Amino acid sequence: MIKRQLFLIQLLMLSLLTFSQGLRQQVKFPYIVVDTFPIIYNMIGMVNIDTVVANIQHLQDYGTRNCKKPQAIEAQNWIKGQYENYGLTVEIQDFPMGGSNSSDNVIGTLTGQVNSEEYVIIGGHYDSYTGGTQEPGADDNASGTAGVMEVARILSQYEFEKSIVFCAFSAEEYGLYGSEAYASRAQQQGMNILGYINLDMIGYNEPGELIHTDMIAPPSAQELSDFYKAVSAIYVPDFIINDAVTIPGGSDHISFNNHGYMGIFPAEEDMTYSPFIHTSNDLIGPSVNSPLKAQKFIQAALATVVSMARSYDVTGQEIKTIQKQQARLYPNPAKEKVFVELNKPRAATVDIFSITGSKLQSSCINGSQMLDLTGLSAGSYLVKITGVDFILNQKLVIR
Repeated sequence: MIKRQLFLIQLLMLSLLTFSQGLRQQVKFPYIVVDTFPIIYNMIGMVNIDTVVANIQHLQDYGTRNCKKPQAIEAQNWIKGQYENYGLTVEIQDFPMGGSNSSDNVIGTLTGQVNSEEYVIIGGHYDSYTGGTQEPGADDNASGTAGVMEVARILSQYEFEKSIVFCAFSAEEYGLYGSEAYASRAQQQGMNILGYINLDMIGYNEPGELIHTDMIAPPSAQELSDFYKAVSAIYVPDFIINDAVTIPGGSDHISFNNHGYMGIFPAEEDMTYSPFIHTSNDLIGPSVNSPLKAQKFIQAALATVVSMARSYDVTGQEIKTIQKQQARLYPNPAKEKVFVELNKPRAATVDIFSITGSKLQSSCINGSQMLDLTGLSAGSYLVKITGVDFILNQKLVIR
């Protein structure tokens, strides 16, 4: 995490959703529903904290992962090898860094089986920094990197409707260069990213404090923040989630927010985060002192990713695919207008809803039609296209 001077911000006025155990709960998040899926309990039970600590130790043992030093490239290639072992499609993304050489981003992708063009992204930076020769970076951010790797290890054993991307960013400590390069490219390519979850420093717990996280997220990512809280309340109910009072520094979620995507940063703590970061004592023991806290972070992130990407079940998928082909909504993300095109001349109703379920706009079309969006503010919406023999729900993002 980039270390900056603390400064006060207003508390986010978010509506917190509470859940009673044993009841079926539903909370709308664009067209995704927070619900109880038994398979997620199986998945979070697979989080192996011994594996996580071993991976933190491995990254710590490089001595430095400063993105300008050779050890960072060694760490880069090791992470690449781990992702390949998980069966992911792996990309090494090079990027410019102000005229300096840098290690690269490692991007692992688990392709979705139904809506592969929709992406759920989890990531964190693997580079470290102290300004000296010893830059072990156990908590900042070997812990988050190992957390993303553990989620990748588990989820690579399953299939999902949407694509999941696992990112190990470089050059975060010099100014978010790696994540900026990725998010900028994603925007240019029109990637439909449902949300980004950032893991940066997840292993330190202030002695005497209850294990918890302080959520850092801008108002533009409130939907994703609420979604994370609601999912965690179901699957990791003893993981306390507070809203941050102060911001201890920037991290890679900022790059996604700057490019129109929702990115959240469940932080280790907004005030009493590890005092050892950016020092030679950022080690397992003094700095990574709570494997249990790391486990909670990983479980909450995993449950959120799976709730968004949705486990793939071949039963009924043929019907879903046929329905998806009945109509096309483009461009998406859109600005002042969007086109709805049916696969053949026929009538249909197009309704646009807010994320809270309020109908904002309704149109009758025949074949295809342009819809005026100038009356709608930037954000996420649900579009419901209803024909005689099909109903299609699709997320629309307005920039």
